[in-house]
Amino acid sequence: MKLFPALLCFLALLVPVLSLEGKNDASWKDLYLKVGDIKVRYLEAGSGDRTLVFIPGWTLAADIWKEQLRYFSSRGFRVLALDPRSQGLTTKRELGNTYHQQAADLHAFLQSLKIQHSYLVGWDSGATVILEYVSSPETIRPEKIVLVDCSLTAIKSEDYPGTTTLQQARKRLLGFQDDRLKATDQFVRGLFKANQPELLIKELTQSSLKTPFGTAAMLYFDQITGDRRPALMHVTVPSLIVVPSENRAAGEYMKAKIPRSELAVIEDAGSAMFLEKPQAFNQALESFFGEH
Repeated sequence: MKLFPALLCFLALLVPVLSLEGKNDASWKDLYLKVGDIKVRYLEAGSGDRTLVFIPGWTLAADIWKEQLRYFSSRGFRVLALDPRSQGLTTKRELGNTYHQQAADLHAFLQSLKIQHSYLVGWDSGATVILEYVSSPETIRPEKIVLVDCSLTAIKSEDYPGTTTLQQARKRLLGFQDDRLKATDQFVRGLFKANQPELLIKELTQSSLKTPFGTAAMLYFDQITGDRRPALMHVTVPSLIVVPSENRAAGEYMKAKIPRSELAVIEDAGSAMFLEKPQAFNQALESFFGEH
C-alpha cells in the first residue's frame, strides 16, 4: 500500500510533461532545413502538387498559422509555414536581419525543397518579404500570392494611408527598449480586435521574445523606413490582398496598383485575422485559390 502514494506522486509529476508534449499537433511535422548560413525551422502538413508557403510577421513564428495548416492540408494542399531568419526557432544571426535577406532565404528555401509552383502567403512583414522576393532578379515565380495586412510604407503621407507616424514608431521602439515584456504584451494584444484567451496572448508573447532585441529593432527599422510601393510594379501574378476593415483604404490602394488582384476585407477582426476570424480568412483564400 505504501507504493500507492508514491505512484500518485509520480503521475502528478508526469501530467504536466504530457500536457506540454500534447501541444505538438500530430497533424503536422516540425522540421529543419539548412539554408545558407542558417537552419530554417518549418512546419509541414498535407500533400499534393499545390504548395502553400506561409510567412509570419514581425518577430513571430510559424505556429501562428496553425488554423491554416489544419484547414488547407485537409483540402489537398501541401502546407508549409516557416520561421524567418532570427525568428522563432530558426538560427539567430547578428547580421543579415533585413527583409531583403529574408527574401533571399525564402528563395533558397524553395530551391532546397524543389518547390516550383508555390502559393505564397505573407502577413505584415511576411508580406514585405514576398514583395522583396518578387522584386528580386532571382525568383522562382509563384503561381499566386496573398498579402495579408501588408504595409507598403508604414509612415502616413499625403498619397498613401500609412498606419503610423514617425513619432508613434519612435515611441513604440523606445517602449520595447524600456520594458520589452510589457511592450510585447501590448503589441500582441493589439493584433486583435476582441479580447483573446490569455493562454494565446502568453504563447504569442513568448514567441516574439525569442527574437533578440537588437534584431527586432533592426527589422522594425527596416519595416518602418522602407517604401515598398515601387515593388508593386513587379507583381505580375494573381494576387489577393486581405485586410481588416480598418485598413480598407490601404487595401484599395494596393488593389488599384496591382493588376489581376482581388481585395478581401475581414470584418470585426484585427491584424491577426487568421487567428481571430479563421473561418472567414480561410474561405477568402480558398475562393481565391479556386479549384485545382
